[in-house]
Amino acid sequence: MAYYNEDQLFRYFDKAIKREAQKRIEELEKEIDYLYSKEMKSITDKLEASKNIELSKKLKEMQLYYHDKINQTSIGYDAKLIKERTLMTNIVFHNVLDKIYQFITSPEYETLMTEKLRILNRKYPNTKSMITISDHDTHLVKIIGETITSPHDIIKSPQIHLGGFEFLLSNEGVEIDETIDTKFAEQKEWFYKNSKLFIRS
Repeated sequence: MAYYNEDQLFRYFDKAIKREAQKRIEELEKEIDYLYSKEMKSITDKLEASKNIELSKKLKEMQLYYHDKINQTSIGYDAKLIKERTLMTNIVFHNVLDKIYQFITSPEYETLMTEKLRILNRKYPNTKSMITISDHDTHLVKIIGETITSPHDIIKSPQIHLGGFEFLLSNEGVEIDETIDTKFAEQKEWFYKNSKLFIRS
């Protein structure tokens, strides 16, 4: 992978999410539209064939019956779409997580973290900081030691799963979140809002 900065990395994630989502959405829409049209045609044909021979009472009963049938059909589509949406979403984010895991073990990850830490080192010189990282990110411990020249404490946290760091200057009230976890969560939130995975009403 050749992603040397955060913008490139998350543009890639954004494209991957949109591509996977759009493909599955199109398949679902075609399947649902076909089944929906087929069922509606069957219902309409039956109503058309029976309307000339049914009395008012019988016709009303038929209308109630088909109205209920249409509702049941709609509920069936909704349940199927929910199931498919959940499955597709899991697949999309599983693929994205695979890419993230590849990235955080690559030289590009070290390059990105080094650059972010250098910027903070220049911006807050001679100021003691507390830097929180994942408890299994051994690469970042070394990078911080080589990059941050001001006094600092490194806190290893199991709450950070993917990578990156949190930078805290408690006396100045400065807290900067540069974790991959937060970026990934933001991408997930965007996906749920913009993926067009809707329920037919």
